[in-house]
Amino acid sequence: MTRRQRLAARGASASAVATLLAAVSHTLGGGAAPAPTIVLGMLVLLIGPAALLMGSHPRLPRIAATTAAAQAAFHGVFAMLGAPHAGSVVDGGHRHGVPISVAPTTAGSDDAPMLAAHVVAALVTIAILGYGERAIRHGTSWVRAAARALVPDGSFPTVPRVLALPAPRIRRLTRVVAANGVRGPPLFS
Repeated sequence: MTRRQRLAARGASASAVATLLAAVSHTLGGGAAPAPTIVLGMLVLLIGPAALLMGSHPRLPRIAATTAAAQAAFHGVFAMLGAPHAGSVVDGGHRHGVPISVAPTTAGSDDAPMLAAHVVAALVTIAILGYGERAIRHGTSWVRAAARALVPDGSFPTVPRVLALPAPRIRRLTRVVAANGVRGPPLFS
């Protein structure tokens, strides 16, 4: 897997985990369940920014920043759209459109359960993103080892390598074709 593919995979997984957990936490926090189209749209929309924030070597601060940005983006878009769900527009059980810093967050407030749910979802997202890639790597190596153990004669298939011509040979081939000309349809004068 190339560096760009790895970066895109990290961005896609971070976006998927953060968006799905933000949607679940939004519902558990007392808001309306988000419409699937909003969840899918935010998931796709956040892949690029999540890839940029996660970077090549994700560490805890980068993972936390990615999670916070995804949670804030999801909640903000959901709030701006008026909490749409199942084709209707309803109040999500808390004051959408009021900045979090202005909204009261006391125990009796409608926003306290929502904030708590988003914080729990952020912590779970950070844990999944922090340890998930390592768990997947260990899992795939375990599956490879188990597969090799099942094939005792060593005839385990290998992935074929694609042979590519080095750049100088391609340039030389291009010059030979250009020098000989390419036959095409006759030109009418």
